[in-house]
Amino acid sequence: MGGEDRQGKGGVSVLPGVLAALVLLTLLVLSYGLALPAEAQKEYRIGPKDVLKITVWGHEDLTRMAVVSADGAFPFPLIGDVPAAGLTPSQLEARLKEMLGKDYLVDPQVSVAVQEYRSQRVFVLGEAEKPGTYPLTGQATMLDMLSQAGGPGKNAGHQVILVRFPKSEGPVLPGVTGATTLRINLRKLLDGDFSENVLVQDGDTIFIPKVTGFFVLGEVRKPGAYSIDKDTTILEAIILAGGFTERAAPSGTKLLRKRIDGTQETIEVDLSGVALRARETLLSDGDTLLIPAGNTFYVLGEVMKPGAYQLDHASSAIEGIALAGGFSPKAAPNRTKIIRTHKDGRQETIVVDLNEVIKRGRKDKDVTLAPNDVIIVPESFF
Repeated sequence: MGGEDRQGKGGVSVLPGVLAALVLLTLLVLSYGLALPAEAQKEYRIGPKDVLKITVWGHEDLTRMAVVSADGAFPFPLIGDVPAAGLTPSQLEARLKEMLGKDYLVDPQVSVAVQEYRSQRVFVLGEAEKPGTYPLTGQATMLDMLSQAGGPGKNAGHQVILVRFPKSEGPVLPGVTGATTLRINLRKLLDGDFSENVLVQDGDTIFIPKVTGFFVLGEVRKPGAYSIDKDTTILEAIILAGGFTERAAPSGTKLLRKRIDGTQETIEVDLSGVALRARETLLSDGDTLLIPAGNTFYVLGEVMKPGAYQLDHASSAIEGIALAGGFSPKAAPNRTKIIRTHKDGRQETIVVDLNEVIKRGRKDKDVTLAPNDVIIVPESFF
């Protein structure tokens, strides 16, 4: 189940030993990646905007820096415009030697080095220590690019997404139409599995997502947040959270999930038996499982202490908010919602303006709580 990599009560876990991972990344690059620069000069294909250092031995007047223009060429004394785009440095050396030796110099000795790599680049986005745009200086691997970006950050998830969209003029993100997406297991990569160490190409975007997680609240033995590093079903999540307490009412379990449009969806899940839905329904990032007791209600959203509370300590919505530490500074009390499930399975959403209760003393606007009610306080628009 990978439980040793997950964490309850103290927040969503991250990749263990980030510092150790960075040290390992450095060692791997030293043993594998840093053998590339000499080859890179041979493999690298010159392109527009690249800055070249051209040396003609014994002819200081011809030795100079040259910038490859947008059409792929650069001017050079005696011979005029020299096409360079698409050539390797060694191929360009041979071309210059041929052109200079034809009419001007006897057996010229020419060397070409790329002084600044500007034509090819890779974008590193997301949870890297130093996200940004990095030059592609020849044949380079995923480890090479992650090393340049300082390695994964402390909030990095368990995978890297490589997005390849060759015609892009800037960084692209997963989901862009026409892009080819490759998912790489970051843990395997840092552990030395070179099958994950793919070669990158010009225009690639390397995206490191944040660690993803779900919450299990209510009548379980270890309520809290858990990271998702593999497909996890509802039943597996309950096991990770230590199983039900003696007071749990598994048949009333609720799965709270945020829709794409930002609204909240509540899914009823009966965990009183080994139901097919419990075995097969996979959790998504941000999901919350609520395991009720007969006299429990829940307060979620913009309150200071979201969680499960005993109904015998509060009889109304405003009292429930008080038990949860009150509203957060971002709260919108006037749009508070109470999700209530009736005995016949019918679900009701009650919208209440708790500002009327707080500021105007309108106790008639308060709502009496029922077992398993879910109070959701949204964030203010302002």
